[in-house]
Parts: sequence; C-alpha cells; structure tokens
Amino acid sequence: MEIHWKRCHSYDEAKSALGIVYLHEWNGKPFYWGICDTSVFGGNARVIEGVKRNPRYGSSYRHWIEGCLRNGGKLYIGTPSGLGLYSLMDVERTLIALYPSEMNDEADKKVVVEDLQHLGDVPLSIRSHAAQ
Repeated sequence: MEIHWKRCHSYDEAKSALGIVYLHEWNGKPFYWGICDTSVFGGNARVIEGVKRNPRYGSSYRHWIEGCLRNGGKLYIGTPSGLGLYSLMDVERTLIALYPSEMNDEADKKVVVEDLQHLGDVPLSIRSHAAQ
C-alpha cells in the first residue's frame, strides 16, 4: 500500500482533505496521528457527493492550526492508495505503532498493514526512522 504525503502550510490547504491520514509533527517527531474517514479535515459542515461531512477541525480551530504551523509545527496529509482489505483506522494504528507519537493512546499501537510505501512530501519523522 502506498501513502502519498503532502505537507500543508496553511489551514486552507488542508481543510478539504477527506479519506486521509494526517500527522501533526513537531521538531521532526510525530506529535499526533489522526484520520478523516467520514469527516473532512476542516472548514464547516457540508455535503460532499450526497453525504453530509462534518469537519475534524472546524473553522473555530483555524487559529490553532495556523498558530502551530507558523511556530514550528508541521502538518502532513497522507492519501492511501490500494487500501484493499484495510481501513484508514488500520493505517493509522500501523503508523502509531511504527512511529510513536506523544499524544496518541498507547492502546492504538498495532501493526496491521505490513507493507507501507511512502511517497511525496514524506514527513521527516518517517524519513528519519527509515534512515536508522
């Protein structure tokens, strides 16, 4: 399975993301992993392809996301291709297990997806880990 990564430099760049895994990264280390499966990353609730999508980080969080991005935090959006039998939650759990973060629950650590390939703007925390 491949994950195509994109580094987002603003809230607006990320807010339409759907069907993704995301990473908040600080100082080259994972801070928080999340997914937007039935929700969109940001903005306001809206209908997409006939389905109402609520935001994971609504417009009221814009200042927080922008503040983090302007003060050293990084935001990466990963779009998996070839999920097959796997869910986004399986991908998230695998990433948490392989690249532990400060804010995710230890109970979420479980390698489910055995062969992840990372493409695009691969987060430093993944690149650094691969170089070890």
